[in-house]
Amino acid sequence: MGFLKRLFFGKPPKRIEHPVLGEALLIETKSGSYWEVETKVAGRTFSVTVETVGDQEPTEAQVKFFEQFSRDPDSAFRKASALLVPEYEKWVQETFPSRWQEAFEFVGMSVPVAADERNPWDLSFECLKDRGRHLFTCSFENAAPTWVQVDG
Repeated sequence: MGFLKRLFFGKPPKRIEHPVLGEALLIETKSGSYWEVETKVAGRTFSVTVETVGDQEPTEAQVKFFEQFSRDPDSAFRKASALLVPEYEKWVQETFPSRWQEAFEFVGMSVPVAADERNPWDLSFECLKDRGRHLFTCSFENAAPTWVQVDG
C-alpha cells in the first residue's frame, strides 16, 4: 500500500521540529521550496514561511531575521507602513489611527533565502477595522516595500 500511495500522491512532506520555530513542514513547488510554520508570538498564532533551497533547514541567520520582527512588531509595521497606511485608508475609508495597533495585528511573515532582505519576502497584518478582517500583505524586494495585497 505504501508504494501505491507514493505512486499516486508522491512522497509525504518532510517535517522537522525546530528548537525556535517549532514544527515545520517543507513545501516543495515548481518555483522553489519553503518551510511552513504555525507558531506563537506574544501568545497569538503567527504564520511563518522560511524560504529555502531544496530541503535545507532554516539557518541561524533566518531565525534571527524572524526574531528581529517577531520580538518587535513596531519595527515590522515601520518597515511596511509607507504602503500599508494608504492602502488601509483606501480600503477602510477612514484616516489611519495614531496607534497602528488599533488598525492592524501583525500575524505573519516570510523569511527570505539566506535572510537577505534583497531577496523577496513579506510581512502580513490583519485589519481590525473591517468586518472581514482582511489580511494586508506587504511584499519586499531589494530591501524595499514594493506592493500590498489585500486578501480576505
